[in-house]
Amino acid sequence: MVNEYKKIVLLIGLSRIRDHDFRMVKSLLSKELKLNKNMQDDYDRVNIADLMEDKFPEDAGLDQLIELYKEMPGLGDLASELKKEKAKANRKQAVKSKTEVKRRRQGEPSTSQAMSTTNEELEAESGRSTNNSQTPRSSLPTVSRRDQVTQMSPIKASSSGPTCSRAPATSRHRVQKPQVSSAASIVRFLSPRESPARASSSAQAPGVSAAIPAKKQRLKTVPREPSEVDGHQQGPKHVMVLKATKPFKYGTREEWMFHATVATETEFFRVKVFDIVLKDNFIPSKIITISDYVGQNGFIIIHKASSVSKVNDSQSMHIPPSLRQRANATPKIEYLCSKRRGIFVFGVFKVTKKDEMENRICYEIEDNTGVMEVMVYGRLTSVDCNPGNKLRLMCFELISDEDKVQLRSTRYSDMQVIKAKNGETTTQPFFSYETA
Repeated sequence: MVNEYKKIVLLIGLSRIRDHDFRMVKSLLSKELKLNKNMQDDYDRVNIADLMEDKFPEDAGLDQLIELYKEMPGLGDLASELKKEKAKANRKQAVKSKTEVKRRRQGEPSTSQAMSTTNEELEAESGRSTNNSQTPRSSLPTVSRRDQVTQMSPIKASSSGPTCSRAPATSRHRVQKPQVSSAASIVRFLSPRESPARASSSAQAPGVSAAIPAKKQRLKTVPREPSEVDGHQQGPKHVMVLKATKPFKYGTREEWMFHATVATETEFFRVKVFDIVLKDNFIPSKIITISDYVGQNGFIIIHKASSVSKVNDSQSMHIPPSLRQRANATPKIEYLCSKRRGIFVFGVFKVTKKDEMENRICYEIEDNTGVMEVMVYGRLTSVDCNPGNKLRLMCFELISDEDKVQLRSTRYSDMQVIKAKNGETTTQPFFSYETA
């Protein structure tokens, strides 16, 4: 939803006003957006929209713009239009959410009906068996739909398992009754997919109901990029911390923040944390619960200490090694050149060239797949890095046009230099990068 609000702010709210009105907007919002005189002169509409998105994560500053336009001469109609566009976006999101809920409900099996039918069939089958063997009727366990599949073909016997013949024409299920010491016999259905050896091993434990061992979760597809969350989320979400930086200063007023990467058993997320009190919670390999957070631009954004809580040490979470490796990996330059602009990059790259300019530095980085430029602005230009060193980039934005693809530092970027010395690499203590 935040992206929808930002579209309204940028494409309608800021693009349809005159330059004079835009200068008034920057002046009136200078305190909220922390704009100094130079920023008010230099920042264009896109820059202001980005700042509003950061400052007002709930709606990208749309409400602030509406209230402001109501008071500015000649912009009352535009304020009304913005209000209508916001209502339209809210209705669209509500319909989308309702549709998704409906689809999920339609996709759920009717378990009560399936269980009722299964029990009736089991009781009838059990009744036929006990009438012939003169044994008490079995107490039947609940079975799944997969175990009700008709036995259509014979199963070859193994040396260690029982011989399985073709199921009688009068029976839709093959029933195998292990010998038990209790009065009630245990009826077990053999699935067509199940091997006789497995059935034999289950039947060799008299007095114990057969149970299929739980399978360890295995990812069919390992995500290559972090998962994205959009808008305000109440949570809670249980995650394991994979890595985190020490807090660093950012912005013109030198506020503090740190970056982190967390994961569930199937996906990973990038996190911006703006309350450094939470640093003690972001310990690699620890499980935490996050709630009341905002998803924006591919990041989970946490502003309040109350949004993060520790989890009991007795709880565990298995992060597949392939997922952990992917979350910590440096993307290849060839891969980055194929991606859309606007994603944020983390990784270590070798520096091959350096070009110092008046207010920025252009580095050339390379790997075995290609070459790319890295543009560094502001406070990061004071970092001492030269060709032959490596740069660990944190939260650098991918920018592309018809001619080239670049990585650029942003307000929330940071970087670390890894210098080569006597054949070894040493890390310059610009900031500490902790990883699991």
